[in-house]
Amino acid sequence: MDSSIIKMLFVSVLWGSTNPLIKKFSSGIENCQSNVEKLKFLMFRPFYLFSLLGNQLGSVLFYFLLGSTDLGIAVPVVNSLTLLFTAIVGAIMGEGQVGVKGAVGTLLIMIGTGICNFERG
Repeated sequence: MDSSIIKMLFVSVLWGSTNPLIKKFSSGIENCQSNVEKLKFLMFRPFYLFSLLGNQLGSVLFYFLLGSTDLGIAVPVVNSLTLLFTAIVGAIMGEGQVGVKGAVGTLLIMIGTGICNFERG
């Protein structure tokens, strides 16, 4: 397996798994009135900070990935897989099941990405 595929998969898993976690661990921030209150609220939530750190690590790895991978392949593959992993992790966390439209949309994105990559190869 090509190392760039593994890197794209890793970034997608990082982003896709941390997006629902950030949402979950920032729950309650809507009750804060000012930006200072919001900052204090988030700074004292270690699970939020850990999730944010994982998400930002994914961003740094994505930046380096773009230096060694074709931009036209890396961006759509990572973004479509991130959507898929976000839906899976969100469903596991009880955010609701992926509906038929969501599943079909994700499938179409993956098929389109595959066609684009097939045409390039």
